[in-house]
Amino acid sequence: MNYMFKTLKYFLILTILILIGSCTTTEKESMTFFGGKIINPRSGFVLLYNQDKLVDSLFLDKDDKFAGKYKDFKEDFYLFKHGDEFQHVYIQPQDSILIRLNTWYFDETLVFSGQGADKNNILIDWFLESEKENKNININKYFKLPPALFKSKMDSLLALRQDKIEKFKSRNENLPEGYLNVLNIIVNYPIYKRFEAYPRRNRHYNNKADYPKVNASFYDFRNKIDLNIDSLKYIGQYSSYIAYRLYNIVNVKGLSSNSDGYTESLLSTIDNSITNEKLKNIFLYEMLVKDFLARSSCGLDKKSFHNYFKLSSNIKDKKQVQRIINDIKNLHGGEALMDFQITDYLKTKRSITKITKNKNSVICFWTPKYTSNLRLKKRISNLTSTFPDVNFILVKISDIHSDYVHGIDIKNQYYLEPSSKANLFLTSKLPRVLLVNKKGTIVNGYANIHSHLFNKQVKKLQKQ
Repeated sequence: MNYMFKTLKYFLILTILILIGSCTTTEKESMTFFGGKIINPRSGFVLLYNQDKLVDSLFLDKDDKFAGKYKDFKEDFYLFKHGDEFQHVYIQPQDSILIRLNTWYFDETLVFSGQGADKNNILIDWFLESEKENKNININKYFKLPPALFKSKMDSLLALRQDKIEKFKSRNENLPEGYLNVLNIIVNYPIYKRFEAYPRRNRHYNNKADYPKVNASFYDFRNKIDLNIDSLKYIGQYSSYIAYRLYNIVNVKGLSSNSDGYTESLLSTIDNSITNEKLKNIFLYEMLVKDFLARSSCGLDKKSFHNYFKLSSNIKDKKQVQRIINDIKNLHGGEALMDFQITDYLKTKRSITKITKNKNSVICFWTPKYTSNLRLKKRISNLTSTFPDVNFILVKISDIHSDYVHGIDIKNQYYLEPSSKANLFLTSKLPRVLLVNKKGTIVNGYANIHSHLFNKQVKKLQKQ
């Protein structure tokens, strides 16, 4: 009996261990992993997003590695962000995806490994291929060609790309439909975007007054494109293509960005082209604001803003647009610059009127949400060398004093505290630039340093 009892006891223990082991294995196999290593990190964490929703904040360890594991993970196209840079990754449940990248050459060094890596490496390869093509002088020369020849060249590029996709699919069976849709967008939409850019660029490169005439077949590819999938908005190639298409529709009517009624026509085109309410609202808001900032002035196109309020159903965006209108009214060109305090990076409050006294000044209010530190550094460096006699002042619309633009003299950098009166005309939190002359008068109350008009505006300020 003792032998039988011991045998039964060992059998029960062994069974329990097997069950525990199998449960652990099953649980492990059902988990999804996303991690990696960042070389030369710009911050202490990596952010993982699904569309515009934050999924996780993944902190770097002492070796600059990060890792996240998830149950019941949703298959989708995700975005991960580190510092000012970001890129996409397609993740399926039970994938184990590791990334490795050097922030000095973010996209060029990005490599995926682990289960699910192959389908992401080819996405990056195609992203880089499109970037390379965009810089290729010979390909850009195609825009000078007549429509039929341009179309022939683009169709050839599309055929080559499709052939490569088919070979990849033959080596990788059972790829999910959602992934194949994303692959199609990343591979083909940059070429489709060139079709939409063609009329404007052809006119520009050939120095002609009129847009080239194209026949209906020129845009045959449009029949394959659905403009109403809001979940794809956060794929850059998709949203960029839609924007180019909308601008093209307006441009071929003979309107340019400086034409009266341009913004109004653009808003109407969005309304007529996109039926998905969420996507329509996004483009109505983004294009209204982009066009307003591009004009680089505090002039307000009342009719366009009025039409925006009629067409959009997004209450949150409408409130933001109203803030922009209020900000313009609170501080306008031709007025004397009101005094307000800005804080330097020694935490000393300074008077703006004292800093700008007897100096032609450019006061640049900025926020990382709209402008990366690297882009701002390049732009300000260029402006200060071009206009050495102008006083350039960077003011961050935030009281986070630890973050400033590296590479720009910190003596010319400040931030806003909540108590500053400047917040009264920055309620929208949009980037805003004030051009102020030596007398303390605002020459331009809503300029934009990234506008093509900005250098001319500063040159004019310099003469005052």
